[in-house]
Amino acid sequence: MEQLKIWQQIDINKSYNVYREIDEYEEIINKLKTGEIHPERFKSYRLTFGTYGVRHHTEGTHMQRIKIPGGFILSEQLRKIATITELYAASGHAHLTTRQDIQLHYIDLENIPTVLRMLADVGITTKEACGNSVRNITASYLSGISKDEKFDVLPYAIFCTRYFLRHPLSSTLPRKFKISFSESEADNAYSRIHDIGCIPQVHFNGKEIRGFKVYAGGGLGAVPITSKLITDFIPVEEFYLFVEAALRIFHKYGTEERKNRNKARMKFLIARIGFNKFKELVFNEFNFLKQHRKIKDELEKYIQEFPLPAPTKNGRTDGPANSKKLKQPVYYSLSELKKELWNLFKQDIIEQKQSGYLAIMIKPILGNLEPEKLRAVAEFSDKYGAGYAIITPTQNILVPWIENKFIYDAYNFLVQNDFYSRSNESTRDIVSCPGAYSCRLAVTHPYNLAEYIGKNIDDLSGIRLHISGCPNSCGQHHIGDIGLFGASLKVDGKLSPHYVVLIGGNVFYQKDRIGRVIGKIPAANAHLFIREVKEYWVKNKNDNEQFFEFVDRVGIDPFRRILAKYSKIEVEDPQFYKEPGLDEEFKMEAESRGECAGSLLDLMAINLFDSIRNIYEAEDDLKSENWNLVKEKCLDSILKCAKMFVYLEGVEPQEESEILNEFVKRINPKRWLCNDWSNIKENFLKWKYNKEEQETILQLYNYTKEFVYDCDKSYLRLQPSLKIMECIKNNGEKNEF
Repeated sequence: MEQLKIWQQIDINKSYNVYREIDEYEEIINKLKTGEIHPERFKSYRLTFGTYGVRHHTEGTHMQRIKIPGGFILSEQLRKIATITELYAASGHAHLTTRQDIQLHYIDLENIPTVLRMLADVGITTKEACGNSVRNITASYLSGISKDEKFDVLPYAIFCTRYFLRHPLSSTLPRKFKISFSESEADNAYSRIHDIGCIPQVHFNGKEIRGFKVYAGGGLGAVPITSKLITDFIPVEEFYLFVEAALRIFHKYGTEERKNRNKARMKFLIARIGFNKFKELVFNEFNFLKQHRKIKDELEKYIQEFPLPAPTKNGRTDGPANSKKLKQPVYYSLSELKKELWNLFKQDIIEQKQSGYLAIMIKPILGNLEPEKLRAVAEFSDKYGAGYAIITPTQNILVPWIENKFIYDAYNFLVQNDFYSRSNESTRDIVSCPGAYSCRLAVTHPYNLAEYIGKNIDDLSGIRLHISGCPNSCGQHHIGDIGLFGASLKVDGKLSPHYVVLIGGNVFYQKDRIGRVIGKIPAANAHLFIREVKEYWVKNKNDNEQFFEFVDRVGIDPFRRILAKYSKIEVEDPQFYKEPGLDEEFKMEAESRGECAGSLLDLMAINLFDSIRNIYEAEDDLKSENWNLVKEKCLDSILKCAKMFVYLEGVEPQEESEILNEFVKRINPKRWLCNDWSNIKENFLKWKYNKEEQETILQLYNYTKEFVYDCDKSYLRLQPSLKIMECIKNNGEKNEF
């Protein structure tokens, strides 16, 4: 039998037919072209595939986000993305993100299905890379090699991706939901800034019991909030049900948050109802789920068979030999090589817990890799590592499992492939989102500022600099030693590009430290401020004192004084009206509504999504013979779906009878739905006032499931006129959620 590829063994799609899914996406794209589908409806559809609109471009050109669960990427996958970048990304590079994703900019919409099929060929899906969904699940880049880890969390993170990918609740949430897996108490996956963040723990009760300490309710964005500890230990086999319980509570109780897209994250729900109440609701839901869901056997089998690449094998240690790996080094001493960049290279070496092995951090400028660089990383991981790499939250790539004897070969390879250069040493360590290069929300161009800082500051070592183009924190400016985000200031009637400055952020070791805002600085002077802050720290710090510790000791005022020196604008100087590295005068072109905010029709979808959740949850209620709850959820779903269509007609009845009357009178005759629902009011009232008997409740459940399914399919047929295409029945359709 042919040996399975590693991505086939990992199988995050659970053998789901992703090609059929892509075919459906292509059909929707074709309907957009012919005007059969409303552009706003298409927008919400494409976002679930990670296809974004981009700045200054129409619906014809997009950014494609690629989910890389845990940042774990195989050399063959890197090569495939290199080819896609070469053929279809007009930007000419792939961009590594702080969420361990890869983004490809400026792809023609007509090429998106081809791109997705090429990715599917190597086991990658972009499903739920955006939208109101469980986003890419991140994991520490030190997983499996850290000297301090309790156990390797990467397989558990990938299983989490499997568990929630295409989950009935995953893409119908009030807002995005982010999960992280750290390797140890050092917390290199930043648990405190995630909706759910976990730290591995081991208890002993005659045998080793693996579990997680769990934090809940964190998030950055315009209103950063750090998470709180919700449990100090939960066994690994129960962790996924616990996260699902949190998702259910967010879905069910986030009704107020849905009304305001800017306040629709779980952290705002927690702020509204209180953490103790949220915790109580989650544990109640969790205890209910445990009665009906058992995943221990599935999880144990998956972890046992997870094909972690080994240093000399393809897959697990009992897999076939890695034929691409070099057997013996070519270089045995530094004297044979160019030495001038050796000190840079040494800074990027991490010693593994496995004796005789090390990992090397490759730092592409601003996380951008051209096709030839992607192929070089793939070749590097094959020749010297284990055939895979890890994308890090700092937009770098870690290649582990390099034997010590290959240290000089590795150095020579990276120098020859232009991964080191004295001219960009500082820029290599700056974290930056693309900003106004592509994002519709961005105010400024952080790429350009980062490159300008790199050219004007020789050494940033010890300072973690994070830059975002707007307050939304894609560059994670809240957690940097120095954080900057794009802003503007009107001076003498003209706009001047500025950056808001934050100092002292740090969430390592589970710290509750969001950077403090100290003021605003002209973009033209940002490098002067950063240089003086670095010099002040180096001159006055104690031995081995980290920057955030230094800030704690000296306070904020010294940094405010430094900022004051550079915050003034010389009104007549033209450089203050341009962004560094750009010739044209600064203009405010950010859109008020960004892609992540979803479709304008999401308000209509809320009723539908709530109904889908009800049906999904009612399955468990049926198992426990909780007839009253099944009845309650089904009746609620019928009303919400009916209301969704009635509201589309411009009327907003509030009473049950009025909603159902309007539905029967206005909606049923239109044939928007595939079945005749003219008796829905009579059926609703009959079931509402009948006793909760098993046979009756089963009838109600099956009826409601069919109705919600019909409504869901109808919603997909929304046209530019905000009317819905008549149903074309497909005999092969199944009622699946």
